[in-house]
Amino acid sequence: MKTKQALILSLLITVLIANNIFFFSNFSKTEINQITVQRAIDGDTFVTTQGETIRLENINTPEKSEPGYEEAKYFLKQYENQTLQLETSQKDKYGRTLAKAFTPNYLNLEIVQNGLATKFLVENAEIQLFAQAEAQAIKQQKGLWKKSPYSECLQTQINPKKETILIENSCPDLNLQDWTIRDEGRNKYKFKVLSFIELNLHTGEGNDNQTDIFWNSKNEIWNNDRDTVYILDSENALAYYHTYGY
Repeated sequence: MKTKQALILSLLITVLIANNIFFFSNFSKTEINQITVQRAIDGDTFVTTQGETIRLENINTPEKSEPGYEEAKYFLKQYENQTLQLETSQKDKYGRTLAKAFTPNYLNLEIVQNGLATKFLVENAEIQLFAQAEAQAIKQQKGLWKKSPYSECLQTQINPKKETILIENSCPDLNLQDWTIRDEGRNKYKFKVLSFIELNLHTGEGNDNQTDIFWNSKNEIWNNDRDTVYILDSENALAYYHTYGY
């Protein structure tokens, strides 16, 4: 009996030690620092006075050639020469430090709340926070989210594992040429078709016909766990919005 009790106690101690190692190893990945913003590169990236490039995580603002770029960059430029508190984690593939910034308000979230960014690669603990912030910005038509007059025309059924979207159009006379469908990242497809009632959009390669069109992407577009479908009209107003997995 004593041998059995000793074995159980030994196992409990081992588990406790392992949990503590896991906790402290994860805790050490996050650092809290005070920095001063030297200049904004765009709406979600800036350089500190120490020369470090910071990429705000959980969000994605427009690129230089895209609508909303100037507004997002101007918002971040307001913090130039100001001191922020950063919670940094790791570097991205471009060597930029990923971070949450506090002014003391949570700056990453505030940018989404103002409609200046989409939510993007949101960490699990903050999924609801950023999803609700974006939904509210869309409802209030802030920033990027001007409402299209055709916002009641479209519905979709997405199958992310098969990389297909069925798009249903209840306004058959609607001209969709130069409309855009996009995900939370940088992936975009511009419609060439004029009108349809039902249409399947495939991520992969193929030849367009009356019922199926092809993105001709060599990479998968839609995340299996969670993502968002945005459809913008030719004036870049939001005609359709559907989020899944949040």
